[in-house]
Amino acid sequence: MTFRTPPSDLARISATILTVIVGFFAFFDASPASAQGVNSPYSATSGETLGEEFGEESERYFGPSDFVLDAEGEYFYVLGADAKVLERVRVDGTAPGERLALDFRPTKLAFLPGETKLAVVGGEDKGRLAVVEIAERSDDGRDILPLKLEKTVKTGHTPSDVATRKTDAGDFIYVSACFAGQIEEYAAETLEKTRSWDAGREPYAIAVTPDQRKLVVANRLTDMPANLNFTHANVRVVDLESGELAVVELYNTHNLLHDVAITADGRYAFISAVQCSYTSITSQVSGGWIAENCVLCIDLDEKKLVEIFFLDDAELGSGNPWGVACSDDGERLIVSIAGTDELIYLPLKRLIEKINDRPEWARPGYGAYSYQSFADGEVQLPFRLRVKFGFKGLRQLVSRGNDVYVLSYFDDAICRATLNLNPPYRYFPDSYVRHEKPPVTLAAAEKAGVADLEADGKPIVVKDALVEDEDRASAELFAATADDPTRGAPLRFVPLVKSEPMHGVEIDRSFARLAPKPVLTMRRRGEILFHDATACFEHWLSCVTCHPDARSDGFNWDLLNDGTGNLKNTKSMLLAHETPPCMITGIRADGETAVRAGFTHILFTAYKEENACCVDEYLKALKPVPSPRLVDGELSESAKRGKKLFDSEEIGCATCHLESNYFTDLRLHRVGSQDPNDFYDKFDTPTLVEVWRTAPYLNTGAHTTIRELLEVGKHGVKDGQFDALSKEEQDDLIEYVLSL
Repeated sequence: MTFRTPPSDLARISATILTVIVGFFAFFDASPASAQGVNSPYSATSGETLGEEFGEESERYFGPSDFVLDAEGEYFYVLGADAKVLERVRVDGTAPGERLALDFRPTKLAFLPGETKLAVVGGEDKGRLAVVEIAERSDDGRDILPLKLEKTVKTGHTPSDVATRKTDAGDFIYVSACFAGQIEEYAAETLEKTRSWDAGREPYAIAVTPDQRKLVVANRLTDMPANLNFTHANVRVVDLESGELAVVELYNTHNLLHDVAITADGRYAFISAVQCSYTSITSQVSGGWIAENCVLCIDLDEKKLVEIFFLDDAELGSGNPWGVACSDDGERLIVSIAGTDELIYLPLKRLIEKINDRPEWARPGYGAYSYQSFADGEVQLPFRLRVKFGFKGLRQLVSRGNDVYVLSYFDDAICRATLNLNPPYRYFPDSYVRHEKPPVTLAAAEKAGVADLEADGKPIVVKDALVEDEDRASAELFAATADDPTRGAPLRFVPLVKSEPMHGVEIDRSFARLAPKPVLTMRRRGEILFHDATACFEHWLSCVTCHPDARSDGFNWDLLNDGTGNLKNTKSMLLAHETPPCMITGIRADGETAVRAGFTHILFTAYKEENACCVDEYLKALKPVPSPRLVDGELSESAKRGKKLFDSEEIGCATCHLESNYFTDLRLHRVGSQDPNDFYDKFDTPTLVEVWRTAPYLNTGAHTTIRELLEVGKHGVKDGQFDALSKEEQDDLIEYVLSL
């Protein structure tokens, strides 16, 4: 592998910081939980990385972003976001897949009622909703048809999810336009937009209740000021019959909501989330000191948060929960953990029992839920049954019968887990919480001569040659369809060794590739590491916990690089390497230094230089997302007028925010936002690129809008320049800033 070492990065770190790093290295190298990147031997991350001369043009990834399984359990329909395709493939692997090329990057899909058509959304800033014909109904049942793009329509900015609904008046499609802050309703027959709702900041995941009466909306990020004693994201519930929208307030620090699952009776919605301890100093990560991972339970009748169920164990976090599903029989809730490459099973019926039995005075979070078991008896099952895969980016999942399928976004694969409970149960030593290693194939384990596969809790060591055997078989499978863009290889589920966390509990595991095993560029490996909670001590969090999409989480954090008791707002990492210094106080000389400090002081791990270089490449490759305020990619007439004001000497915005240099002068300034506990009175001039999505503003995070920043915060206009403008001029100036 070829890696570029950042020039003189260590030279910029003070002797004190170096001493601390050496101490961390010595401590964490001795820790059994310190492995940076716990990967399956069949994961692309266990293979080679192309050198820095190989850029994004070398990347040929499928990038599965969503999938559904038809009612018959016969076909998967899978979106390849990176390949821009929809693929239909038989679950039993008896036929090659069929692919439909799309002219936009797809993100989510859903069956229309009757399962003869699919609704597909994507397109990022050029949002698209497409309807694809897949089958037709006849008296004899369902006839599969060739995939056919039927119609498309433009949606709001960056559609992140889609749901469908059947009514007497016809079928409807619902789209969450994430960066437009809108929920949009379309008539399925004509794709005419019929209604829309303002849905706050980044409505990310949506789901329709089984009775077709409500739409649940999970906002990914907080839209509140960050300097309050509480700040959190919200959930919204839309009454689809009356059109009324209700806001469900969550508890302090709930953020990064990713997916929604609704119980069969429509009473409860379970939503994956992170509970961030931003009010605590980030002096340690162990024990969930910085962040804990959970599912939130919303009572949809009462429209309120009724419970929080934590996914972490005492010494083993579950960083970055993503997909959520309820099992068909209502017995289990299953959560995919994107940062730690695993699934977690929870006892759904018992969770609901606990809610119903809770004292009236108790708040959500009451009770020792970690001891609430799956089953009664002398030996109880753990509250959480965790099953490891080691494939990167486990996100969307589907539950059907005893099988759970989950997409591995970074490894272009579908993983499958089948839970088998056969009491009586008996514990293995230290079986409740183990730092389980990723499994190997059953065939490789047998060739390695392993008799008792995992009962002793020790990882199986498999020679590279046995891994290469599997890679070779996979390559041969895809070779037959390599020259035909309309076909994919048949699914081939490869059995892995069973997970047996205790006697009486077996979890069968397997995986099937959707594309040839990826070969990673430095940028792609850096993206994986940025999302990888196994690179963190005890696996509590990853870089995206505070920097979703490498941007800002909207919180203030008390980092140790400028003392304690003085929280600072999270900065976006877009253009961090091009606009030094880094951090709000400019304490890090450049992006390279900041990346390495993040591994050491936030993830609390001894970073590997080659990994840090890959993260550098990922961050450098980030591209600004065009503002929702642009009109066909150009400034509006209002924004054009605002640009003249921005550049004028009278207003003076361009004095510090230079257009020629990403709208920053790369200097520190006194801007009157010093907190009484701050040791510094000068703060970095941030880039204004993507400022439309990085609220709240300033180091204090006190202002949620640009108007408030200028009108109330008097940022850069203390002499009254902004107040002297007419209302129209103020609107024009703000429009320009929000268009950058």
